[in-house]
Amino acid sequence: MSRIIIENVDIPVDNINLKGSIYSTSGTPSKAPWIVNLAGFMNHRESYLVKYFTERFTNAGFYVLSYDYRGHGETKKETGGNWFEMVPQIFSDIHSVIEWIVKVQSKRLLEKKIALFGRSLGGAIILSHGFIDERAKILIALSARYDYQTIRGRYQSVEEKEGEEIINKISPKSFLKKNPRNNQRIMIAHCQDDDTVPFDNLNHIKEHLGLNDENVVKFASGGHTFSGHREEIFNYSIEFLKRL
Repeated sequence: MSRIIIENVDIPVDNINLKGSIYSTSGTPSKAPWIVNLAGFMNHRESYLVKYFTERFTNAGFYVLSYDYRGHGETKKETGGNWFEMVPQIFSDIHSVIEWIVKVQSKRLLEKKIALFGRSLGGAIILSHGFIDERAKILIALSARYDYQTIRGRYQSVEEKEGEEIINKISPKSFLKKNPRNNQRIMIAHCQDDDTVPFDNLNHIKEHLGLNDENVVKFASGGHTFSGHREEIFNYSIEFLKRL
Protein backbone atom coordinates (compact mmCIF):
# COMPACT_ATOMS: atom_id res chain seq x y z
CA MET A 1 0.00 0.00 0.00
CA SER A 2 1.47 3.36 -1.07
CA ARG A 3 1.88 6.35 1.20
CA ILE A 4 -1.02 8.75 0.79
CA ILE A 5 -0.17 12.28 -0.31
CA ILE A 6 -2.45 15.01 1.08
CA GLU A 7 -2.81 18.46 -0.48
CA ASN A 8 -4.86 20.93 1.53
CA VAL A 9 -6.89 23.28 -0.66
CA ASP A 10 -9.32 26.18 -0.47
CA ILE A 11 -12.45 25.89 -2.61
CA PRO A 12 -13.99 29.35 -3.10
CA VAL A 13 -17.76 29.51 -2.69
CA ASP A 14 -19.55 32.84 -2.46
CA ASN A 15 -17.33 34.93 -0.18
CA ILE A 16 -15.84 32.03 1.77
CA ASN A 17 -13.47 29.13 1.23
CA LEU A 18 -14.51 25.55 1.90
CA LYS A 19 -11.51 23.80 3.43
CA GLY A 20 -10.66 20.60 1.63
CA SER A 21 -7.98 18.03 0.91
CA ILE A 22 -6.99 16.16 -2.24
CA TYR A 23 -5.66 12.64 -1.67
CA SER A 24 -3.41 10.71 -4.03
CA THR A 25 -0.37 8.42 -3.96
CA SER A 26 2.87 8.26 -5.90
CA GLY A 27 1.17 5.64 -8.06
CA THR A 28 -1.89 7.74 -8.96
CA PRO A 29 -1.86 8.41 -12.72
CA SER A 30 -1.22 12.00 -13.81
CA LYS A 31 -4.82 11.97 -15.09
CA ALA A 32 -7.37 9.87 -13.21
CA PRO A 33 -11.06 9.85 -12.25
CA TRP A 34 -12.01 11.89 -9.18
CA ILE A 35 -14.23 10.90 -6.27
CA VAL A 36 -15.75 13.52 -3.99
CA ASN A 37 -16.23 11.88 -0.58
CA LEU A 38 -19.08 13.65 1.22
CA ALA A 39 -19.21 13.41 5.00
CA GLY A 40 -22.17 12.66 7.22
CA PHE A 41 -23.85 15.20 9.49
CA MET A 42 -21.40 16.83 11.93
CA ASN A 43 -18.54 14.83 10.41
CA HIS A 44 -15.67 16.35 8.44
CA ARG A 45 -12.80 15.23 6.26
CA GLU A 46 -10.78 13.99 9.25
CA SER A 47 -13.63 11.90 10.68
CA TYR A 48 -12.99 8.16 10.91
CA LEU A 49 -15.49 6.93 8.32
CA VAL A 50 -14.60 9.65 5.84
CA LYS A 51 -10.90 8.78 6.11
CA TYR A 52 -11.66 5.05 5.95
CA PHE A 53 -13.21 5.28 2.50
CA THR A 54 -10.94 8.08 1.31
CA GLU A 55 -7.84 5.98 1.93
CA ARG A 56 -9.28 2.96 0.15
CA PHE A 57 -10.41 4.88 -2.91
CA THR A 58 -7.06 6.67 -3.06
CA ASN A 59 -5.16 3.40 -2.97
CA ALA A 60 -7.46 2.12 -5.73
CA GLY A 61 -6.04 4.78 -8.10
CA PHE A 62 -8.51 7.67 -7.79
CA TYR A 63 -7.93 11.27 -6.83
CA VAL A 64 -10.18 11.79 -3.83
CA LEU A 65 -11.44 15.18 -2.69
CA SER A 66 -13.07 15.62 0.69
CA TYR A 67 -14.12 18.99 2.07
CA ASP A 68 -15.63 20.41 5.23
CA TYR A 69 -19.15 21.79 4.86
CA ARG A 70 -20.14 25.20 6.10
CA GLY A 71 -20.40 25.03 9.89
CA HIS A 72 -18.33 21.82 9.97
CA GLY A 73 -14.69 20.98 10.55
CA GLU A 74 -12.10 23.55 9.53
CA THR A 75 -14.58 25.53 7.42
CA LYS A 76 -16.34 26.41 10.67
CA LYS A 77 -13.55 28.95 11.30
CA GLU A 78 -14.83 30.96 8.32
CA THR A 79 -18.57 30.42 8.58
CA GLY A 80 -19.13 29.98 12.30
CA GLY A 81 -20.73 26.89 13.74
CA ASN A 82 -24.41 27.71 13.27
CA TRP A 83 -24.78 25.10 10.53
CA PHE A 84 -28.57 25.10 10.81
CA GLU A 85 -28.87 28.51 9.18
CA MET A 86 -26.68 27.32 6.29
CA VAL A 87 -28.38 24.03 5.42
CA PRO A 88 -29.57 24.98 1.89
CA GLN A 89 -26.06 26.23 1.04
CA ILE A 90 -24.47 23.09 2.50
CA PHE A 91 -26.50 21.13 -0.05
CA SER A 92 -26.02 23.42 -3.06
CA ASP A 93 -22.27 23.98 -2.56
CA ILE A 94 -21.61 20.68 -4.35
CA HIS A 95 -22.14 22.48 -7.68
CA SER A 96 -19.30 24.89 -6.90
CA VAL A 97 -17.08 22.02 -5.75
CA ILE A 98 -17.63 20.15 -9.02
CA GLU A 99 -17.02 23.35 -10.98
CA TRP A 100 -13.73 23.84 -9.09
CA ILE A 101 -12.58 20.33 -10.02
CA VAL A 102 -13.48 20.82 -13.68
CA LYS A 103 -11.77 24.20 -13.97
CA VAL A 104 -8.90 24.18 -11.47
CA GLN A 105 -7.99 20.49 -11.55
CA SER A 106 -8.53 19.87 -15.26
CA LYS A 107 -4.92 18.74 -15.80
CA ARG A 108 -5.48 15.86 -13.38
CA LEU A 109 -9.07 14.99 -14.29
CA LEU A 110 -9.42 12.08 -16.71
CA GLU A 111 -12.14 12.64 -19.31
CA LYS A 112 -14.33 14.61 -16.87
CA LYS A 113 -14.91 11.45 -14.83
CA ILE A 114 -16.28 12.63 -11.48
CA ALA A 115 -18.07 10.41 -8.96
CA LEU A 116 -19.81 11.35 -5.72
CA PHE A 117 -19.70 9.04 -2.69
CA GLY A 118 -21.25 9.82 0.67
CA ARG A 119 -23.16 8.65 3.72
CA SER A 120 -26.11 10.14 5.61
CA LEU A 121 -26.09 13.91 4.98
CA GLY A 122 -23.53 13.28 2.24
CA GLY A 123 -25.87 10.76 0.62
CA ALA A 124 -28.75 13.24 0.70
CA ILE A 125 -26.58 15.92 -0.94
CA ILE A 126 -25.69 13.39 -3.63
CA LEU A 127 -29.33 12.48 -4.29
CA SER A 128 -30.49 16.09 -4.47
CA HIS A 129 -28.09 18.66 -5.92
CA GLY A 130 -25.66 15.95 -6.98
CA PHE A 131 -28.44 14.23 -8.89
CA ILE A 132 -29.26 17.30 -10.97
CA ASP A 133 -25.59 18.04 -11.75
CA GLU A 134 -24.86 16.03 -14.88
CA ARG A 135 -21.11 16.51 -14.41
CA ALA A 136 -21.33 13.91 -11.63
CA LYS A 137 -21.22 10.70 -13.65
CA ILE A 138 -21.61 8.19 -10.79
CA LEU A 139 -23.59 8.64 -7.56
CA ILE A 140 -23.11 6.29 -4.60
CA ALA A 141 -25.32 7.23 -1.64
CA LEU A 142 -25.32 5.41 1.69
CA SER A 143 -28.00 5.76 4.40
CA ALA A 144 -29.59 8.73 2.63
CA ARG A 145 -32.75 10.42 3.87
CA TYR A 146 -35.55 10.71 1.31
CA ASP A 147 -37.54 13.57 2.82
CA TYR A 148 -36.53 16.09 5.48
CA GLN A 149 -40.08 16.79 6.69
CA THR A 150 -38.99 15.17 9.96
CA ILE A 151 -36.95 18.27 10.82
CA ARG A 152 -39.87 20.66 10.36
CA GLY A 153 -39.84 21.48 14.07
CA ARG A 154 -36.44 23.09 13.62
CA TYR A 155 -38.09 25.81 11.54
CA GLN A 156 -40.75 26.88 14.02
CA SER A 157 -39.15 30.33 14.14
CA VAL A 158 -39.76 30.98 10.42
CA GLU A 159 -42.90 31.32 8.37
CA GLU A 160 -44.55 28.07 7.28
CA LYS A 161 -43.97 28.79 3.59
CA GLU A 162 -40.30 29.59 4.16
CA GLY A 163 -39.84 26.43 6.23
CA GLU A 164 -41.42 24.35 3.48
CA GLU A 165 -39.14 25.95 0.89
CA ILE A 166 -36.07 25.06 2.96
CA ILE A 167 -37.21 21.46 3.31
CA ASN A 168 -37.81 21.23 -0.44
CA LYS A 169 -34.30 22.54 -1.11
CA ILE A 170 -32.70 19.69 0.82
CA SER A 171 -35.01 16.70 0.32
CA PRO A 172 -34.04 14.20 -2.39
CA LYS A 173 -37.79 13.70 -2.83
CA SER A 174 -37.87 17.14 -4.52
CA PHE A 175 -35.03 16.38 -6.95
CA LEU A 176 -35.22 12.74 -8.01
CA LYS A 177 -36.77 11.74 -11.31
CA LYS A 178 -37.02 8.47 -13.21
CA ASN A 179 -34.56 8.32 -16.06
CA PRO A 180 -33.24 5.39 -18.12
CA ARG A 181 -29.72 6.44 -17.09
CA ASN A 182 -30.38 6.06 -13.37
CA ASN A 183 -29.42 2.39 -13.32
CA GLN A 184 -26.11 3.17 -14.99
CA ARG A 185 -25.42 6.09 -12.68
CA ILE A 186 -26.76 5.41 -9.18
CA MET A 187 -26.08 2.91 -6.40
CA ILE A 188 -27.71 3.17 -2.98
CA ALA A 189 -27.24 1.20 0.25
CA HIS A 190 -28.86 1.01 3.68
CA CYS A 191 -28.95 -1.20 6.79
CA GLN A 192 -32.30 -2.45 8.05
CA ASP A 193 -31.43 -1.65 11.67
CA ASP A 194 -30.48 1.97 10.97
CA ASP A 195 -31.95 3.93 13.89
CA THR A 196 -31.08 7.35 12.42
CA VAL A 197 -32.56 7.17 8.92
CA PRO A 198 -35.32 4.53 8.79
CA PHE A 199 -34.87 1.73 6.27
CA ASP A 200 -38.07 2.72 4.42
CA ASN A 201 -36.13 5.67 3.00
CA LEU A 202 -34.21 3.21 0.82
CA ASN A 203 -37.42 1.80 -0.64
CA HIS A 204 -38.80 5.27 -1.36
CA ILE A 205 -35.60 6.26 -3.19
CA LYS A 206 -35.46 2.99 -5.14
CA GLU A 207 -39.07 3.35 -6.30
CA HIS A 208 -38.74 7.05 -7.13
CA LEU A 209 -35.66 6.42 -9.30
CA GLY A 210 -36.87 3.14 -10.79
CA LEU A 211 -33.67 1.38 -9.71
CA ASN A 212 -33.04 -2.28 -10.39
CA ASP A 213 -32.41 -4.64 -7.48
CA GLU A 214 -28.71 -4.89 -8.36
CA ASN A 215 -28.33 -1.13 -7.80
CA VAL A 216 -29.56 -1.45 -4.22
CA VAL A 217 -27.37 -2.91 -1.45
CA LYS A 218 -29.13 -4.00 1.74
CA PHE A 219 -27.78 -5.32 5.03
CA ALA A 220 -29.81 -6.67 7.94
CA SER A 221 -27.42 -5.14 10.47
CA GLY A 222 -24.75 -2.47 10.60
CA GLY A 223 -26.76 0.54 11.71
CA HIS A 224 -26.22 4.02 10.33
CA THR A 225 -22.46 3.49 9.93
CA PHE A 226 -22.44 0.08 8.18
CA SER A 227 -20.52 -1.48 11.05
CA GLY A 228 -19.13 -4.85 9.94
CA HIS A 229 -19.92 -4.16 6.27
CA ARG A 230 -17.61 -1.30 5.32
CA GLU A 231 -15.22 -3.41 3.29
CA GLU A 232 -18.17 -4.92 1.45
CA ILE A 233 -19.53 -1.45 0.68
CA PHE A 234 -16.11 -0.43 -0.63
CA ASN A 235 -15.96 -3.50 -2.88
CA TYR A 236 -19.50 -2.91 -4.19
CA SER A 237 -18.52 0.70 -4.88
CA ILE A 238 -15.33 -0.19 -6.72
CA GLU A 239 -17.28 -2.56 -8.95
CA PHE A 240 -19.91 0.10 -9.65
CA LEU A 241 -17.25 2.74 -10.36
CA LYS A 242 -16.10 0.68 -13.34
CA ARG A 243 -19.00 2.36 -15.16
CA LEU A 244 -17.20 5.73 -15.05
